[in-house]
Amino acid sequence: MATGEPAGEEGRKYEIVAARLREGISGGAYGAGKLLPTQRELRDTFQVSRATVTKALKLLIDEGLIESRQGSGARVLPAGGRASMARQVFARPALETLQPHLQAAFDADDITMDVFSLTSETMNRQLGAQITRIHDGSIRPRSISLRLMLPDPGIKLAFPVSLHDPDDERPRQRHRDTLIQCSKSLRSELRTLKRQRLVPEVSVQIRTVRLTPTSKMYLLNRDLLLEGYYTLEGTDPDPVEGEEQEGTTLNSLGLGATLFPYSKPDQALKVETAQTFFDSYWELLAQDTDFGD
Repeated sequence: MATGEPAGEEGRKYEIVAARLREGISGGAYGAGKLLPTQRELRDTFQVSRATVTKALKLLIDEGLIESRQGSGARVLPAGGRASMARQVFARPALETLQPHLQAAFDADDITMDVFSLTSETMNRQLGAQITRIHDGSIRPRSISLRLMLPDPGIKLAFPVSLHDPDDERPRQRHRDTLIQCSKSLRSELRTLKRQRLVPEVSVQIRTVRLTPTSKMYLLNRDLLLEGYYTLEGTDPDPVEGEEQEGTTLNSLGLGATLFPYSKPDQALKVETAQTFFDSYWELLAQDTDFGD
């Protein structure tokens, strides 16, 4: 078993990695014939061991979703090669994920998204399927508004942090790079929709707060709340040639976090309270940022 992955957690980790990749395949992020990210990229993205990535890819191979050849990576199979998917995937309890809720939200004429998260990486990954729907004419929204609230990358966050040396800036730098990259990507993709005259009105605002979020929240069209918790775990980053080994890093499980949905009218109080929480932080605490653009 891989170092740093307790027996009770290993199974959940590889299933989470497989679920995220499966979601990307079904949502169009990884089309037929396309290569998945390399194993090293997957290890860095999910902060898991080589063994966990290998096990996740083996699961997708067994489901008929991908094929893997030595030296050429893992490639998504055409739909005809996925005969076992219905039997194997849907028999397994599914994690609550962002994609189906985004799809439902984008069926509206006017779309609003208020997001408070550690990096916006999940939103960045999942939004692509909806942008594809707009490009191919499946949907034609009148407006899209995104308010993205993130931790200030200039502060010392509670996590990620090196447990060996709390002053080691490398974990924080990786977080900062991911945060900025994902935020810029979201802004660029949404603004492109307006520039290409596919969506008449597009608004993207990004603000930061000087705190470490312990959970993520998505408020969609002001009538649906999705909440997920950042579970902490120790991971051992791969060594970088020429650099001193970091040791164990305290990281959050964000991409694999289960999301809990609350919707109006049945859970209106919960949704409205969460919206008030977001609005108050956005107006009274958060600061505008452009990340150097």
